Amino acid sequence: MSPISVEAEMLHHAAGILIDTHAHHRGQLLLIASGTVSITAEQGLWLAPPGLAVWVPPGIAHSAFYSESSSLINLQFAPLLCADLAPNCALIVVSHLLRELAHEAVRLNTLETDYATLDLVARLMAYQAQRTWQGSALFVPHGHDRRLRAAMHILQTKPDEDINFDELAALALTSSRTLARLFVAETGMSFRRWREHLRIVLAIDRLARGQSVTHTALELGYQSVSSFTTLFTRTLGHPPRKYMELLNLQRPDSPLMANPR
Repeated sequence: MSPISVEAEMLHHAAGILIDTHAHHRGQLLLIASGTVSITAEQGLWLAPPGLAVWVPPGIAHSAFYSESSSLINLQFAPLLCADLAPNCALIVVSHLLRELAHEAVRLNTLETDYATLDLVARLMAYQAQRTWQGSALFVPHGHDRRLRAAMHILQTKPDEDINFDELAALALTSSRTLARLFVAETGMSFRRWREHLRIVLAIDRLARGQSVTHTALELGYQSVSSFTTLFTRTLGHPPRKYMELLNLQRPDSPLMANPR
């Protein structure tokens, strides 16, 4: 295998950094140490907090947004190592072994001599990266129809506004009936359910950054903390604080990290 079987580096991004749509010849695995990253591709948006990584296959166009100051390890795998990994973007369970291997890969990349060891580390990391996380709580599906995508963009940029559905359809240059059909056909969700799911993912991003439940609820347009907590619990099975406690365990055997592929 090539001496550059995996390129590894520590990265630090300031809050608010947006990396425009691009693609890599290599497969990319981003291990989040602190902060969060949102990866947007054709299929949708993935939110990766600490304890998870996000996988982007070779050639997949995507953008990245860092809502707060973030630290991460950027791994770039040679195409030959990507054959057994997910064919689409996915969240990956970060085991203790994968985390340690990633740090070792960063160290070995600085040496630029021990290629045999780097190849072994790369193969082990690629094997570990097969453990995709099957939960849907941190993924927001997108659609292909331009009218649907226009509506989704409006909802994502104004998550706190309770936009009337007829008004949203008009802004997206379509009818309410057509827009309702597009939501179900292309996301498997009704408009109302998709918007609630989007708000939950945005809430997790804010809570992961240390924002309070109260501030998060009000910022996302909920009339009360109790209504936000009720929806959050109904959607994810745990109230906000408990869910974040489980997420912060950063363990592959956490209830939220279960069901690896």
